[in-house]
Amino acid sequence: MRLPISLTLAGLFVFLAGFNVWNMLTNHVASARTGRLWTQAHRIVGYVFIALFGVLCSFMLLRLRGMADELPPRLILHMGLALLIAPLLFVKVIVARYQKAARGLLMALGISIFTSAFILVAVNVFIHYLRVASGHRVQMGTALTIIAISLLSAVILYMSASRQPRVKTNPAVQPLNTISPQERTNASDLLTLTLGRIQPQTHDAKTLRFLLEQNRDIAMRPGQFLTFEWVIDGKRIPRSYSICSPPTRRSFVEITPKRVEGGYVSQFLNDRAQIGLEVKARGPYGRFYFDESKHKRIVLIAGGSGITPMIAMLRYIDDLCIPVHATLIYCVRTEHDVFFKEEFAALQEMLKTFRYVLVLSHPSSAWRGWEGRLRREVLDHELEKPAESTFFLCGPPAFMELGRTLLRDMAVEPCRILQESFGEAVAQEAKVAKSSVPIEISCSRSGVTYRAAAHEKVLESSERNGVLIPFGCRQGICGTCVTKLLSGKVEMENEEALTDELRSQGFILPCVSRPLTDLMLDV
Repeated sequence: MRLPISLTLAGLFVFLAGFNVWNMLTNHVASARTGRLWTQAHRIVGYVFIALFGVLCSFMLLRLRGMADELPPRLILHMGLALLIAPLLFVKVIVARYQKAARGLLMALGISIFTSAFILVAVNVFIHYLRVASGHRVQMGTALTIIAISLLSAVILYMSASRQPRVKTNPAVQPLNTISPQERTNASDLLTLTLGRIQPQTHDAKTLRFLLEQNRDIAMRPGQFLTFEWVIDGKRIPRSYSICSPPTRRSFVEITPKRVEGGYVSQFLNDRAQIGLEVKARGPYGRFYFDESKHKRIVLIAGGSGITPMIAMLRYIDDLCIPVHATLIYCVRTEHDVFFKEEFAALQEMLKTFRYVLVLSHPSSAWRGWEGRLRREVLDHELEKPAESTFFLCGPPAFMELGRTLLRDMAVEPCRILQESFGEAVAQEAKVAKSSVPIEISCSRSGVTYRAAAHEKVLESSERNGVLIPFGCRQGICGTCVTKLLSGKVEMENEEALTDELRSQGFILPCVSRPLTDLMLDV
C-alpha cells in the first residue's frame, strides 16, 4: 500500500478509536433525542473502526506473504498489538449489545482499544520517521502530521475526562435506613432553580422545566422528589413534587403539577407561573426510585398524576439503554387525561422490553382497551412473572390502597412493593379536636420551652418559636426532620420514613406529629 494512503488510514484508525472514547466520556444527554443521536454516532463509528481494522489487517497479511520465515521484531510487535485489539473489539461489541448498562466495562474496553491503536500506529510511524529522516521531506512531514494528530487525540481525551463534573455524594440519595438522624440534617441545603420552559401536558397539567445554577450538580435517582419553597403573594408555602426528568439530564429538573381544585400552589403553577420564576428547593428525597443494580424486572402502576416519577424511571432506562423488563399500567379517567402520551408511544417503539398498558375509567365509545378501575383481571392478563418483579405504586390514596390489596391477593412479597403517595395539599381543617388547653414543648439541647396548640404540628410550632428543625418534604416521607422524643406522646399522620429501629428508639417525624401531651424533644 502506498505510503500516503497507509499513513492516512493509520491516522483515521487512531482518530475513530479516540472519538468513541471521547463520546463516552462526554455527557450528551441534554435531551432524549440528543442522547440517542450520540449513541447512534458511537455505534456507526465503532463499526467503521472495525471495518478499517479489517482492511489494515488484510494489508498486513499481504505484506507477510513474500517474507522470510523469521520476521523482524518490529513486525512481531505490530502483529502482537493487532492480535490484542481483535479480542478487545469482540468483547466490546458483545457487551454493548447485551449489557448496555455496564458503562464502566465499556469505558475500560474503549480506552484499551484506543491505547493499543495509538501505540500500534505511533510505533510504526516513529520507525518510519527514523528511516526517512535523511531525505524524504514529504514522507517525513506526513509522518510528523500523523504523530501530531495521534498526540492531539490523546490530549483531547485527557481534557474531556478531567472536565467531567464529579458527582458529589449526597445523603439524600442513600437508603434512609443507612443514614443516622444527625447525617440527615446535611440534606437540607437549598437549591436555587429558575423556570426556563413551560410545556402543556393536558387540559389541567403543565410540565415546568427549572434550570439549575451554573456549575451546580445534584445527585438524584429516578423517582425521587424535591420539596419546593414557593413564595406566592408574599406567603411562603412548601410543597413536594416528583421529578419527572431523569438524572441523566443534569442541567435541569422538571415537574408536572396537575391543577387541583382548592390547590393554592397547583393553580398558581398552572395559571400564573412565568418564565424566569425563581424558587428554592430541597432534596432530592425518597426511597421510591429505580435501581438498575437491583431491579431487573419492574412493574410501574400509576394513577393520574402519579405517573410523574414513573416517566423519570423510563427516561433513565431509555437514555442508558438499560436491559430491564418494564411494564407500565397507567390508570386515568379519559384519553385526554394521559400525561406524556406521545412519549409513551415512542418508548414502546424504542424499548423492546417495555410494555405499556392504559386503563380508562371513562373511555370514549371508540376505545378498545381496558375499561373501569384497576382490577385483578388486568394484572393477571398483562403481567409476566409477578413473583420476580419489583412493583412501583404511585397515585391518590384510594388508588394506592386498591393496588396494595390486589398485589397482596397475588401473593406479592411486601418487600417487592415500593410506593409513593403525596401531592398538592388542600387547605382544610385538621381532623383533630382543637383543645383550648395549650401544650408545653421543651427542647433539651437549646433550652427553649414554648407553648403550642394541640392541633398544631410540632414542626410548625417549633418554627414559630424560633427552634429550627431541619426538614424536607413536610409530609413524613423523606425522614429529614426525624427527631428523638424524650418524653410525652404524639399522633403521627404518616410514619413511612421511620424504620422499626428508629421507632423503637423513640424517634418521631415533627412535620406530621401533633402533640397529645407535654413533650420533651432532643433538639
